Amino acid sequence: MRRLIPILALVATLLALVAGWSIAARLASSVSTRQGPMLPEVEALTHSVRFIELLQGDRTVRLERRQGDRWVLSDRGGHPADPAAVRSLVAGLAQLEREEAKTRRPDRHQELNLVWPDPEGRARLVRLQADPESAPVEVILGQERITPRLTYARRRDQDQTWRCRGGVNADVDLQRWMRRDLLSLPAQEVLEATWSPARTPADLQSLQEWPTRLEFEDVRPATPEFQADPRRTLVFGLRGAVLALEGRDEGSEIWFRIRVEPRSGGSPPTRDRVPGDPWIPDWPELARSVSGWEYRLPSWRRSQLERMERGEPEPMPPAPADMDRRDRLPPPSVPG
Repeated sequence: MRRLIPILALVATLLALVAGWSIAARLASSVSTRQGPMLPEVEALTHSVRFIELLQGDRTVRLERRQGDRWVLSDRGGHPADPAAVRSLVAGLAQLEREEAKTRRPDRHQELNLVWPDPEGRARLVRLQADPESAPVEVILGQERITPRLTYARRRDQDQTWRCRGGVNADVDLQRWMRRDLLSLPAQEVLEATWSPARTPADLQSLQEWPTRLEFEDVRPATPEFQADPRRTLVFGLRGAVLALEGRDEGSEIWFRIRVEPRSGGSPPTRDRVPGDPWIPDWPELARSVSGWEYRLPSWRRSQLERMERGEPEPMPPAPADMDRRDRLPPPSVPG
């Protein structure tokens, strides 16, 4: 009997080790299935994805990769899209990492903005395809946290929801996907502005600022019935070109075409510009790129024209009455 005791103890120890190893293996397996990329196949699609669709509420944006690795807005007549924004979207999806499994109950998806379809427009659906015949990768994106960057997500065909590390710039806003800065000229490149309804020299002086920040809110292919209104047409004399914005009213909106007439003696194009900084375009190339398109004037520019037509002065932002002169100065760059 005494001899059996050590043997039994050894057997018990071995059984305990086996049981511990089994539990550890199951835990490791569980962790491995819970953690890892949310969409592991997206990384393989990075260079082959051709179609991207973003949906939120009743809004849709469709992006398509065409020959020459050009991204366009296929639902806007093939207008060029911002390739950097598309790359950021795909990279964000590929880098989403599952951190914690959340609810898999469909009746609780609303709590994380992950119900689909979602008439309230809180959830966003992103669909990627390499070609029209391939099965799409579809993910629903819900609530987000900024610090640290977290995103709640689930695959469209699965009820399981996840809290993921990382974020995705998947706004279903057309302006998010366009290069809206048609022009951002240095002020010295603008020589004059002409507009027939202008009432004062101050109006024309104010209009000279337009080519230093010429943006748009929407775009469409040129329509055959478009007839420009002289009262909605502005002409700018620039060092390198004559620029005409030929517009017309459409309800509460102003749509315009752009005519560019390059001329000699202008400044050379600015290369390798930093986003946000003024730049000088290649004028013949700009003329080709805007031909065949119509643009919608931003609402704040439309309000500026309407104010000038009414002869109203430009509104000045009121200064807070409780600010003294010291408070109006910008803070020093180095603490004193």
